[in-house]
Amino acid sequence: MKVKIYSIAILICCFVLFAAARAKGEEAVPVPDAKKIPVGSRLYVAPMEGGFETYVVAGIMKKQVPVTVVNDRSKADFEMTGISDSDKAGWAKMLFLGSQQSNEQASIKVTDLKSGVVVYGYSVHKTNSYKGKQSAGEACAKHLKEKIENK
Repeated sequence: MKVKIYSIAILICCFVLFAAARAKGEEAVPVPDAKKIPVGSRLYVAPMEGGFETYVVAGIMKKQVPVTVVNDRSKADFEMTGISDSDKAGWAKMLFLGSQQSNEQASIKVTDLKSGVVVYGYSVHKTNSYKGKQSAGEACAKHLKEKIENK
């Protein structure tokens, strides 16, 4: 209940401040959209636990994400960091179901290196993943491509 009251109070304050600025004849200054990743940007993929960065880079290449992957962070416009976790199939699953498929979880974020603004984040959870980390890396790349192309 308190959160709702605080939210309403903040909205009212913003409205009052906006109205006061307009009354003084000041125009709102448009803020450039800092959450865009331009086509052709240079992306540095930081090392991730378990070597997940190689799966993400392979996914970026396979899905033809319109960025240039660089090995030197100082030459990049954006940096991708993340984590991943794999749950391998247990003996019971392999014995009774005949399945060796794993459960994959991964999260990535892309940060603008000039401004420090996080411009993209994505989390994937694949159950019974046939290709394991490859599937998770390709899912991250696919959704990054959608973000870039749909601006």
